[in-house]
Amino acid sequence: MRRTYLHIIALLCSITCWAQQFVFSFIDTSDGLSDNCILHILQLHDGRIVATTPHSIDLWDGSNCQSIPKDNLTSIPLKGYQGAYHVYSDRENRLWVKDYQKLWCYDAQLRPVADCLPDSADDVYVDDQGDVFFIQQDTTHLLLDLKTLHGKQYRFYANGEVTCHEGNHLCYSVQASLDSTAITSLVITDTLRERFYQLIDQRLCLEFDTRTQQWTEIFRANRLHTISMTDANTAYIVSRDGMWKIDLNSRKVEQIGQVMLTDGSYISSSRLNTIYTDRDGNVWVGSYDHGLLKGSPASSTESASLHGLHLPVGIIWAIAIAVICLIILLWFWLKRRKNNLISLGVQPSTQTSSPIDHELINRATQLVEQNLSTSNYTVERLAQDLCMDRTGLYKKMTAMIGKTPTAFMRGIRVEHAAQLIREGKLTMAEVAEQSGFSSASYMAKCFQEDLGKNPSDLRENQP
Repeated sequence: MRRTYLHIIALLCSITCWAQQFVFSFIDTSDGLSDNCILHILQLHDGRIVATTPHSIDLWDGSNCQSIPKDNLTSIPLKGYQGAYHVYSDRENRLWVKDYQKLWCYDAQLRPVADCLPDSADDVYVDDQGDVFFIQQDTTHLLLDLKTLHGKQYRFYANGEVTCHEGNHLCYSVQASLDSTAITSLVITDTLRERFYQLIDQRLCLEFDTRTQQWTEIFRANRLHTISMTDANTAYIVSRDGMWKIDLNSRKVEQIGQVMLTDGSYISSSRLNTIYTDRDGNVWVGSYDHGLLKGSPASSTESASLHGLHLPVGIIWAIAIAVICLIILLWFWLKRRKNNLISLGVQPSTQTSSPIDHELINRATQLVEQNLSTSNYTVERLAQDLCMDRTGLYKKMTAMIGKTPTAFMRGIRVEHAAQLIREGKLTMAEVAEQSGFSSASYMAKCFQEDLGKNPSDLRENQP
């Protein structure tokens, strides 16, 4: 009953925020970006955000931006790839940028890597776990995308076929009905439902369900650029004509007219060209001329930012008061019902947390501490070592300790770094390295977020 009660409250509260809302702050050239036109966004395994522009690659660590030119002098021929712009990050924090028959590869410090492609390969893919796969393309059966889900590899081909492999064994093959042979593809993974969502030739959005082994068309539109899941039930697509919201349960598609900025202004969604959700659930949007936008939930007194609707504050407060009254009435009803049950000799059941949950946190803590000096020990690696998927670990930790796995790992690293700083034997760069941070500046950012102070403050306060 308590769970039902909470669900009802959540449903009532949703009246005041009946659509998923975000307010976007923006990072532009005044903050160090090389260009206000953003082509693609992704997150490295160490947490930093990469934004590619027409001529550069920008690396944002939360406070500073590092840029490196992307030119033909550092490109590598990639004759097997005939698709559109695509960016990957692997386990070693290397960055792979693919364009039509061209490849750029950079190490974790954004230094070009010239010998990254074997002579036997003419294309490369990186899956969600950061594993790199080198491919020799077959021009009669062109591979467009490659994903891994629950230990099985899925290959998406230009003719609409998807094949499932377990090791060297072909499990099955299913073909979607396409009007013509595809050239470009972008696939994201829905681990909760065990599905893939694919944008084909920037015109068609398809869903492939690995449980039923069936393709479903979601919708068609012009110039579909990128797709990203912002939560377990919602995905957004950015296109030439604006932004689209997809309810992943009903597959209902809704067009979004404009987005709201933190200064209260709005910009048309047709000025956006890429979207990405990081591992902490932050939504990042790239624009043609407004730089990099970072989304956070809107307050209840603000307009529905993703829909461009302006509700007066008075109406919102009236709705909120009505919801509160309903919750109070429901609370009294449940309390009265509980008393009636007790008077009849029926004791409501109680739930306590399972000892296994405590074992999970203890085991996770041990694993992070054992890998403190490993900067690329990510949430995905932690989930694998705990025999869980990343979504399951996220839900478990947020429910138990109110922290995301990323925040949990960061807290352990910050605590370890603080201890090393107090000992006063290492430089800040050495402390960062031994605590798993990519740099001393990124460590300082994490200290500010977790402790509200700089690492140097700890050293200055030592006797």
